[in-house]
Amino acid sequence: MYFWKNDGSKWSFWLDWYQGFLDGKPLDWELQRRVALIDNAVWNAGPETVASEIERIRSRYELEQEIANLKEQLAIVQDTPAASLIGDNGGPPLEDAPARAFQTDLALIWKQVEELEEEIAKPTPSPSQLGKIAKALWDISRRMAAYCGSIADGMIREGSKEMAKAGAKWTAGATAVTFTAQTESVQSAAKAIWAFVKTLPPG
Repeated sequence: MYFWKNDGSKWSFWLDWYQGFLDGKPLDWELQRRVALIDNAVWNAGPETVASEIERIRSRYELEQEIANLKEQLAIVQDTPAASLIGDNGGPPLEDAPARAFQTDLALIWKQVEELEEEIAKPTPSPSQLGKIAKALWDISRRMAAYCGSIADGMIREGSKEMAKAGAKWTAGATAVTFTAQTESVQSAAKAIWAFVKTLPPG
């Protein structure tokens, strides 16, 4: 066990794998399956080469999980009653800059996610293209973080005219939580892209 810890760059995956079984919390089976399918040529190339390939596989798998989570958050935003109030009598009108920005960025996120899925499905994903997607998502997340509070505040103001004060506050609070969760998912996806890019050869 000690030589694993003394050279974590080579053995970190196997330490996690072993510890997972000891704790009764094994690594995800799909991740283990992908590692098991590594070409024999890689296995025979030595522990450094194997470790690099495992890190690439692991980073890609974690990125796929982040994409799935982000898509789930996007679906929640689209389906939530709070989101439907934007531009309606229950919330700030679409002429309001934050509301317009939200609608635009929601569409932009979907577009970036589609491009991301297409890129990582390629045999040799482009680090530069992935970097552009990551930066675009990060920039969107920063804009969202800046104006999601404005949307919630507007819903309180407008909602109080039509609903009970407590109900308006609940709706605005739910909206803020939903938008904040989405913003965090966008940022997590961007970070996962950058982590994956580090495992790829330059190009």
